[in-house]
Parts: sequence; C-alpha cells; structure tokens
Amino acid sequence: MNESYRLGEQSIIAHLQRLANGASTAELDVSALPAELRAIGEQLQKTYAVLKQERQLLERSAYIDPLTNLGNRGGLDRHVDQLWRKGVPFTCAYIDIDHLKHCNDTFGHAEGNRYILGICRVLTETMKHDDLLFRIGGDEFVLVSPTVDEAELERRLERTRSDLIEATSDGKAPMIASFSFGCSRVDPLAGDTHRQTVMDADRKMYRYKLMHRVQQPKEDNASQRPIADQLPCNDRVFQAISMSSETRYPFILNLDTGESQWSINAVRDFGLPSQHPYNSVDMWLARVHPEDRANVRTELDMVLNGTWHFHYMQYRVMDATGKYVLCDCTGYRLDATDTEPNMYVGIIINRSLADTTDSVTGLGDIHTLVNAIGEMRRVAHEVGFVAIKIDDIAQVNARFGFDAGDRVLAESAACLMECSRGKGRLFRSTGPMFVALFDDLGSEETDAIADEIERFLGSPVLFGSFEYQPPLRVATLHLDAVDRQPVSILNELKALLKEAPQIPGTKLN
Repeated sequence: MNESYRLGEQSIIAHLQRLANGASTAELDVSALPAELRAIGEQLQKTYAVLKQERQLLERSAYIDPLTNLGNRGGLDRHVDQLWRKGVPFTCAYIDIDHLKHCNDTFGHAEGNRYILGICRVLTETMKHDDLLFRIGGDEFVLVSPTVDEAELERRLERTRSDLIEATSDGKAPMIASFSFGCSRVDPLAGDTHRQTVMDADRKMYRYKLMHRVQQPKEDNASQRPIADQLPCNDRVFQAISMSSETRYPFILNLDTGESQWSINAVRDFGLPSQHPYNSVDMWLARVHPEDRANVRTELDMVLNGTWHFHYMQYRVMDATGKYVLCDCTGYRLDATDTEPNMYVGIIINRSLADTTDSVTGLGDIHTLVNAIGEMRRVAHEVGFVAIKIDDIAQVNARFGFDAGDRVLAESAACLMECSRGKGRLFRSTGPMFVALFDDLGSEETDAIADEIERFLGSPVLFGSFEYQPPLRVATLHLDAVDRQPVSILNELKALLKEAPQIPGTKLN
C-alpha cells in the first residue's frame, strides 16, 4: 500500500468520524484523493449532501411554521432561551387574531389561511431590524424585540391595528381584519421568569380583546334568533363552574334585559332572591356597605354605560347572616355581537371564606388539606399522595430576604401545578412542604407524576445575577382507602420526606 493511498483512507475515515459526531460542515476534498478512492469519495459527498438536506428539512419542520414561514413555538422557545442565557432584556407581544373562527366558519378555511397570512404580512411590515415574529398557534403570534420598550411596542401595534381595520372596513374585504395584543417587558437579570412574562402578556392581551372588540357587519340575509331573550350560558355548565369553589361566585348580567345569573353558593351566602334576578345591580348595591356604596355605584355605572370595560374593587358586602364581609369583585363588560347581547361577566371572592388559601402560593393551606383528607375517609377508593419539601428556604431567607424565599415557593407551586397535569388537588402543608392529593389514582400513576415532579420542579430562580436552583425531596404514599386521621397521614408523609434522597440544587454555604 503506497503512502498516497494510506493518506486517502485516513481522510475518508476522518470525514466519516466528523459525520458521526454530527458536524454541520463535513466536506471532503475528493480531488486530493488518489484515483482509486475518488469514486468512494464522490459517493460519500453525494450521501452527505442528501443527509444535509434532510437535516435542514427536519430543522425547518421543528422550528418553522409551514403556512407563514415564521418561527413556530419551538423556534420561539429556542430564541427566548438564547436571549435568557445572554441576560438580554426584551419585550414580547402576545398577539391574537380576532374572529378567525368566524372567518373559517363563514368563508371557509382557505379564506381563513389568507386572513392569517394577511395579519402576518402587516405585522412583519411593522417590525424593526432586530425583531422576530413567531406563529405559536392557529390564531396566536408572538413578537419579540430586544430593543423596543413596552410602551413603544404598544403604540406601534396600535397604529398597525388601526390602519388594518380602516383598510378592511370599506366593504371590499370579506370581513374587517383586526387583532388583539398584550405587551410585557422582561429582564432575566432582574429575576423575571418565563412564566411571569407569558402570564402578564397573555392577561393584557385578553383584557385588550374584551375592551376593543371589532364588530363584523351583519349580513342582510342572516336570520338570527333574538339575542336579548336569554343569557348565553348553559345552566348545567354554569352551575358546574359555580360549584367548583366555595369562596368564588361567578355571575352573568344581560345588559340588554337586566336579567342576571348567579351561582347557588351566592344565593345561599348572600341571601339573593333567586339565581335569575332582574335589576341585579340595584339588588347588589343594596347589600354593599353604606360607606362603600357611592364609590361602587360610580364605578359600576362607568362599566354599564360602556365608558369602562374592566372593573375591580374590594369592598364590604352584607352576607345572609347580616354581617359585612370583605369581597374582591372583578368583572368585564362584553360588547354585543351578532349572536350575543351586551353582557357584564365577573366573579366575586368572599375573603371571609378564602382565608384558607395560602397567600404566597395561592394553593390551599394546611386547614384545607386536613379537610380534604378528612373528606376522603368517607369514600372507599384509592388515594395517591405526593409530598414535596423545598430544602434551604431558611438559608435563602437569611441571605436574600423573605421575599426571595416566597418567590422560590411561588415558583415551585406553579411548577407543581404544571406537573400534576390537573389531576390532583394541591396544598402548601407547612413551611416549605407541599402535598398533592390524587383522588382515585393508582400507585404506578402516582409514582409517574412524582418522577415528573423530580425532573421539573426545581426550576432556577434568579436573584439579580445569581441563579438559584432549589434542592428538594419528593416522597409518595399510596392508600387503597383512607382509614386514618389526617394528622397520622401527614406525619407519615413528613417521615417519608426525611428519608427521601435530596435532589441537589445550588449550595448557599
């Protein structure tokens, strides 16, 4: 074997090793190979070209939306992760296309796709050079800007939306095009989190949609049934919602007729005349404390006459026993559509009953947990418990302050809610201990959820530029039936946590 042939073989082997290691630029100089190896080299180059094209297609499908050629949700996550690692502040806008379902139902999905592409085009035209736009769902977009602040991005999107509405309101377009949006500024080094950003922008977008709804022109031949003769809510669905919490009372008010719908709990706890009273605003104001009544009436009048669309106040209301209780009252005005009346929709929280909610995490507290376990003694089926303890909270409080410790607990509670997948009831037991109760769940399913909690619960929390990963312990307990007192079960969970291995986090000493 001559030296030239041996060197050629080494070049081919090195090329194959680079391919095996996932190199993105594994070129082979075929002309430098000896004549007897060039055919092999050419075949390898062709194979590499095919593999490279397939990889590009796979990456495109993983990160690119096929309809708009924008980044998809995977692309958004990758871009945000890059900004986060660099510690770069940025503003994100959550954008939701208005009336896409109406477009699909009325004009067909082909027109719906044209509507989406039209919104995509106008949003792209308003972008700065370092902005990126992503389509993360059927009617959802996210715009990320590292340089523009929240107020400037809101002004830009408002101008774009106004121009779009004006351009499609001449009757030539199939429908009036518009979108709703909410903007949020995030600074990773200031301790902001992905979850806080998403929730803030999404909440603002939803509120904007409620306050700036665009009405589509009514078709001449449309035969609509009268919309003001009933409330647009199925009684069974409404009652299912209203019974889901003893402390929360949803309500719906038809502003066109004055009729309202209230939960059974509200009728019981506030002594309302029925679930469907008329003149419900006056009825409710009569129960408001005299010192609070004038302010409440003024704000409600602003909502009812359309000046405001959002209402939030905390005031005192007389309950069925004649005592005044503190309530949080939140409501939205929904302007009429072709199929719905003008409505005022909201929820009232009775703070005299809500004191069993942990103020830091929003989960049920130890009293609620004990009551929940006590209830399980009356039903004869299996129960799964997952107990979680966040270690080193005392050290976090000592080094960074109690607000930092509360942030760790709040973030852990939010992750716990995601990991439980809505299957269980969640509680903050005592201090840094959480308990998830899974009704009628087998031991294998309980263990699977515990494994997921171990993998994802300890998400990092930033204190300035310091990234803290909380250490934690996880333990499970499965019972075929609850046949013991709640205190006995909680003591067993504490003992199991003490024996459970620690999932290590950031060392603070």
